[in-house]
Amino acid sequence: MNEYLIRLKRFIYREFDPVTKSLVLVTGLVYILSLLFSGLMILNLNELFILNPVNVFLQPWTIVTYPLANPDIFSLIFGLLWLWFIGGSLERSLGSKTYGWFLALVTLLTGLAMAFTGYLFALAVPIGGLWLPLVGLTWAWANLNPYQELLFWGLIPVKAQWLAWIQALLTFLTYLQLSHNLIFSLAAMSGIAVAYFFRGRNPLERNDFGAESREAAAKRARRSRFRVIK
Repeated sequence: MNEYLIRLKRFIYREFDPVTKSLVLVTGLVYILSLLFSGLMILNLNELFILNPVNVFLQPWTIVTYPLANPDIFSLIFGLLWLWFIGGSLERSLGSKTYGWFLALVTLLTGLAMAFTGYLFALAVPIGGLWLPLVGLTWAWANLNPYQELLFWGLIPVKAQWLAWIQALLTFLTYLQLSHNLIFSLAAMSGIAVAYFFRGRNPLERNDFGAESREAAAKRARRSRFRVIK
């Protein structure tokens, strides 16, 4: 047993992204347990974690647990892959402590915004999944890597700075279709506000793992279209 725990610890702390890997493992475990408990008709874990604005005062913890309530296996898989890539890259740039605070603030602010606007307009729209906090994470990552290209849908090369806009737009349209409420849909992108005003350590001024020279950092910052992490 101790050997497996040692291997797990090595896996989590390898590559300097323990927060991201821990979240990936916990989210995957919650989904597996939710399937198991539902199959045995014991308990629906998603009902404990998912955020429903009209019931938020009965389950206030769901303001921060909603990322664990993933609706289906496809959303879970793509969300975990995106978190692994984007979150891991961002954690290695910011450092685990700063990244952890940033992730917590993105999750909390998005949950509060969705809960408040949903309760205000009496919207019984279930809110869950990794994709809401990933909006803020992607926006921050795109600022640090604005010219990195990824294959959108595995086919179309898209620069990171445009990918952040695309993801935000898709999130907005998804919740607009579910709620037919403009303000509620805008609240779904509130993680971007955390990315703009977050005051963590600037990774461009550090000289540790993955850092670059001040001259190169300043030049890249001037080229960057978005100024997210200040």
